[in-house]
Amino acid sequence: MGIKSSTIALGTASLITAALVLSGCSSSDDGEATSETTSETSSVASSAAAATTSDESISFSGERVTLNSGTDADAPVISVSLPDGWSQTQEGTTGSVTDILWSNQTDANRFMPNTTLTVESQGTVSPDAVLAGAQTSLGMLAGWTEANKVDLDIDGQKAIRVAGTWTPPNVNVPLYAVMTVIAYQADESSPVYLVSFANQFTDTEDMALSDQVEEINTSIEFG
Repeated sequence: MGIKSSTIALGTASLITAALVLSGCSSSDDGEATSETTSETSSVASSAAAATTSDESISFSGERVTLNSGTDADAPVISVSLPDGWSQTQEGTTGSVTDILWSNQTDANRFMPNTTLTVESQGTVSPDAVLAGAQTSLGMLAGWTEANKVDLDIDGQKAIRVAGTWTPPNVNVPLYAVMTVIAYQADESSPVYLVSFANQFTDTEDMALSDQVEEINTSIEFG
């Protein structure tokens, strides 16, 4: 089966626009798409808490890369540690999606794990309102089940990390999503930016993959 992809836009009162870029497929040996059972969905959701860890001092093994944050000159400069076996690409970026990181290996369900960066100016909206709107937007995803949420401070910026599962129509297996959402504001006179890292994969038993996703999310730096 060929790789499928689509862009899902999330919105809350015309205020928040985040995006999740999906790529991959799940298939049985005869090439037909497979459906996951309720118990499998529950298993994925129950493991979500492990990925929403707080940002502590961690040694990163990947190469630090600067991400594309769009054409807005006032948008923040963002960098992360790119794990070994992951690539950075601009293919498929659209709208507020500014950069995409891909695992070079499919996971157990033949899904290509990916991390999508969204950067969008929210003007004078407060950081708290930006974060609340982003969390509400996640609830609009088909079959979204939130498993865990933590409040974070990332480089002095208010942030949340939310983990859960949802089932997009073009993949047909539950996706495990870890969302790191940051309300970035350079100073009190500057606009607030929604900075969203949307991480998606299906294999929660692969500890190496979990470590890679954690490295991306805990290595976020501005400037």
